[in-house]
Amino acid sequence: MLRLGLLTAICLLLAAAAFSQTVDRKPLPTEPLEKYDNPPAAAPRIMAISPALVSRFGSYTSYQANVDANGNNIVGDAANEPSICVDPNNSNRMSIGWRQFNSVASNFRQAGFAYTTTGGSSWIAPGVLQNNVFRSDPVLNSDNAGSFFYLSLLENFFDDLWRSITGGQSWTLVGPADGGDKQWFTIDNTNSSGHGFQYQCWSTDGNNYGGRQFTRSTNGGLAWMNPINIPNSPAWGTLDVDSTGNLFIGGVNLTTNGIWSVRSTNAKNGAVTPTFDQSTHVNLGGDIVFGQSINPEGLVGQVFLSVDRSGTSTNDNVYLLASVQPTGFTIGSDVMFARSTDGGTTFSAPLRINDDAVNHAKWHWFGTLSVAPSGRIDAVWYDMRNSPNNGTSQLFYSYSTDGGDSWSANVAVTNPFNPSIGYPNQQKIGDYITVVSDDDGANVAYAATFNGEEDIYYVRILPSAAVAQTNLGNISTRSFVQTGEHVMIGGFIVEGTGTKRVIIRAIGPELTQFGVTDPLANPRLELYNGTGALIGTNDDWQTTILGGVITRNQVNDIQNSSLAPTETSESAIIADLQPGNYTAIVRGVNNTTGVALVEVYDFNPGAGSTLGNISTRSFVQTGEHVMIGGFIVQGSGLKRVIIRAIGPELRQFGITDALANPKLELYNRAGALIASNDNWQSTIIGGIITRNQVSDIQDSGHAPTEANESAIIADLPPGNYTAIVRGVTNTVGVALAEVYNLD
Repeated sequence: MLRLGLLTAICLLLAAAAFSQTVDRKPLPTEPLEKYDNPPAAAPRIMAISPALVSRFGSYTSYQANVDANGNNIVGDAANEPSICVDPNNSNRMSIGWRQFNSVASNFRQAGFAYTTTGGSSWIAPGVLQNNVFRSDPVLNSDNAGSFFYLSLLENFFDDLWRSITGGQSWTLVGPADGGDKQWFTIDNTNSSGHGFQYQCWSTDGNNYGGRQFTRSTNGGLAWMNPINIPNSPAWGTLDVDSTGNLFIGGVNLTTNGIWSVRSTNAKNGAVTPTFDQSTHVNLGGDIVFGQSINPEGLVGQVFLSVDRSGTSTNDNVYLLASVQPTGFTIGSDVMFARSTDGGTTFSAPLRINDDAVNHAKWHWFGTLSVAPSGRIDAVWYDMRNSPNNGTSQLFYSYSTDGGDSWSANVAVTNPFNPSIGYPNQQKIGDYITVVSDDDGANVAYAATFNGEEDIYYVRILPSAAVAQTNLGNISTRSFVQTGEHVMIGGFIVEGTGTKRVIIRAIGPELTQFGVTDPLANPRLELYNGTGALIGTNDDWQTTILGGVITRNQVNDIQNSSLAPTETSESAIIADLQPGNYTAIVRGVNNTTGVALVEVYDFNPGAGSTLGNISTRSFVQTGEHVMIGGFIVQGSGLKRVIIRAIGPELRQFGITDALANPKLELYNRAGALIASNDNWQSTIIGGIITRNQVSDIQDSGHAPTEANESAIIADLPPGNYTAIVRGVTNTVGVALAEVYNLD
């Protein structure tokens, strides 16, 4: 959500050449990654609460899951290492498990869980599996009857298994489940002879079985086979089955750092002890690493294996993906992928999924994947490509519909966050995140610090939205609203052929939480079409005013949009708009004045129409009463725009007190100044402006008509940006801030 202009973290990408020499790796640890080392915190659990956080980035919305029984955030706790499962018969029912730290003062952790019945738009967390019982390494899964299972590591490096038939609302202990450190399990949901079998593997460290790593249950987890060895001892990995029930295990050998895919074709035969008939070394172009700066006491990523059971041309392909430190790197990591089309006998050459320039300073970490029933492969990971100081990461997404031959352009799907804050007396944000795919999209559980602490979030990613054409969207402007011709006037264009569904908001009182001392107490919103006709109006969003494009009560629609204003006196309109020009005017009821924010959010950025060519006119003052315009570049690739600050030109439209000499500044999400201009015929080199722009501005068709007006041309990667217009030497007056799409 755009707030007050100065937004956080998107910047130009930095490139670096790859080294070719081999470097020595930091040895992998020879002790368990999970261990009991702190008792429960001596202080009582901090019970302060705040509303559950909803984080919006473009068309993607992340919902906090580690909440309390009433859906509120618990202040002062921490949660990480989430695992998600989805009911295959009802996609609205999901559950997430995580490592729950009641206080950051202690590393003591328990098995947290939450459930949703609303497709992830709201979560309830009733508590933990067992109070004051140390638990770690949560792994959740579901069978095709809709039962959920929760495999949990105990202090003694044994596991136990829990089952829910209520969609994760409550859990019942099934019983002991052997296991060890960094355990993982899968369920055979095929029609093979192993239908319903559960398979589990774990690390060679934190191991109570002399290094034996594998077990099987043929009765829903009630009893488990005596553990056996796995060839080449793959650890820190996952398991899956193909369409005939053949079992595959992927992982890394902790001694040699080799990555392996191991197969059993008889594990599905409950009458025999499984054997492994195939073990294949897989080249992912680098090594699994641990204890790096991005996650000091944890993994950069583990090995994820998934098998295609789509019944299409890619059926039974075996896929491996991991965040590895490429050969020749001493820092940084890439998300690498390999596939087998012959049942795991051979694997393809490694393919780099993150599509930014090679840069040793950047981490692309916690990579994970899932295969949809249709065969689409979804990959998500944390990515710091857009962090100017390498201090923040975002969740990124890419997908493939051709068995991994080609991948969609990478897209960021969350706001940036700092993964190094909120540590629970343990310097890591877990060791993994997870994703479960269906035919329409990907369900992702991940940890982030949007709240200033480690929390668990859910986001649903639709591939159709991820490949939407790069466009402008979710625009906002903040300024001081006066009366008469000094009200705030926002203009935008719907471009393309289809109807564009938007929500337009006029925010005033809510701004006090951001330090604005003189907000507009009661903003009124009016929407006009290109002919100047009033087509919608609102004063107080909980009271719909019918007329024009508003044909029914909108209160429920606004509430369900997750964009409802927080104050009843603020205004909102939802409108389905045909291509054309539109104007939103914000004024104070009874001619009151104050600072207000006008916003336009795009509900369907992947549709056949886009928001574009945005502008706002208002009275520019000084200090916090300058004009602050925000916009988002959505999609993938660069968006070429021209940004203008117009003042004297307005006199021809009857504005007698136009801003005589407007100055324009452009900021990225981190609040860094990336371009500025004062008088468009004099280019200011710096930031993203690397050469004289006068000719480009003239050729754009949008050159200002007055020499002391300002303009910037910029090629912007996806992200949030802020344009500030102020008067040179603190002059005041009416000005127009505009952003035009030049693509």
